[in-house]
Amino acid sequence: MKKPLVILVYTRTGWDIKNVSSLLPLSVLYLVRPLRRAGFDVALLDQRIDPAWERRLRELAPGATLVGISAMTGRQIEWGLRAATIVRRAAPNTPIVWGGIHASLMPAQTARHPLVDIVVRREGEITLPRLAQTIVAGGDLREVAGLTLFRNGEIIATPDRDEYADLDDVLIPDYDAIKIEDYVTTQTLGVRDLAITTSRGCPGACRYCYNLPFNRRRWRAASADAVVAHIKLIVGRFAIDGILIKDDNFYVDRKRVEAIAEGLRRENLRVTIRGECRADYIARHWDEDFLRYLHAAGFREMTVGAESGDDETLEVLQKGITVADIKEANERLRRANIPTKFTFMTGFPGETPDNLRRTLELMLHLTQANETARVTPLHLFTPYPGTPVYEAALAAGYRPPVDLAGWSDASFHELHLPWIDPRRSRQLERASLATYFLDGRTVPEYFSGHALIPLLARLYTRVIRWRCRRMFFRLMPEAAIIDWYRGRQ
Repeated sequence: MKKPLVILVYTRTGWDIKNVSSLLPLSVLYLVRPLRRAGFDVALLDQRIDPAWERRLRELAPGATLVGISAMTGRQIEWGLRAATIVRRAAPNTPIVWGGIHASLMPAQTARHPLVDIVVRREGEITLPRLAQTIVAGGDLREVAGLTLFRNGEIIATPDRDEYADLDDVLIPDYDAIKIEDYVTTQTLGVRDLAITTSRGCPGACRYCYNLPFNRRRWRAASADAVVAHIKLIVGRFAIDGILIKDDNFYVDRKRVEAIAEGLRRENLRVTIRGECRADYIARHWDEDFLRYLHAAGFREMTVGAESGDDETLEVLQKGITVADIKEANERLRRANIPTKFTFMTGFPGETPDNLRRTLELMLHLTQANETARVTPLHLFTPYPGTPVYEAALAAGYRPPVDLAGWSDASFHELHLPWIDPRRSRQLERASLATYFLDGRTVPEYFSGHALIPLLARLYTRVIRWRCRRMFFRLMPEAAIIDWYRGRQ
């Protein structure tokens, strides 16, 4: 007997390069096994790497129980609406279900869009299979927890689901649903890696982070044994040398980290692991013996949230760290020979040119004081619904989009904020673009499979460091080439 079909669409981000920036589509991949257990066939369409996704969606939609679309704020909404348009035309009666961070934070506004039939709020591993079963049975959707609907001019929100999926189970996805080689990258120190998550949420109070409204500062994690078993599976099955852990904060529980490290050593898994960590953990709580222990167990790269080189800005953002913490973490990691990628942002309400100067100075300092340190580009601030900084942005004159489609214009490459004039917006956009190349290491590692790009990137780093020291981002003819390349993606 033929099983009912569920289609899952992972949307483009606007900066999608196969085997470079396109990681596993985890938000939809985690849904595959629960849906199959519930009796459904699943077709996963990844717009980032599948040139035939439109044709496949058009062909499959008429026979589907539902089409699920996952999107974050920004370009993913634009591409989600493109997919929804195809479904509506090809299969007018097939329900279009939206999920993901944006839909969960703005469920009522999302549900009002004509290309949205149902919103699944927050985690979908339990909600989506029950929704699909209810649709097949012709049941009442109002009896499914965790949904938002727009019916007859009225928003209907069913109660939040009070149960959570077992992370030991759902965080090991059904890899048979994809071609794994499409998602192998070299983001972890240039070795063959795959992205995974081992926990959800973060106990931090950072005022710009989606975690405050989405996970409400709750942190849940898979057990150490499950994480070790997952890594063993990946290394043995796919010949992977690196694990890119995409948790919001992997190192919350030191005992759990130690148990994972011991498990890796017990299983003799020689793999390079990169995970997210806070600067204060390293600077205030971890001694060098512990850092060397982590290095020996395979934890040989960390991503550390710095965000700013200005203490006042860090205080406003409630990061709970200081510039001194960031520098101390950099020094301790240098001595432990653990390469580090520090993350940075710009464009917050109240940020001044002096704040930016201090951030650029810190980025330069970190990469010069530690030859293994890396930095992200200056990520451009976008007000995220439900966060305290979003409320500050509203007070500063920000006017949010009035519908779902409007949020597709929220760009992480351009600034359109009322407290930043056009000239300074252009400066920050160029600074963001330039700092991709500041450390001289990230781009060569990401493009390690290319012959020419790593060499050119290393040479270009000298120019970028000169620009950052002088905050001179005008007259950047090379930016046109980078913009052209990014536009192709």
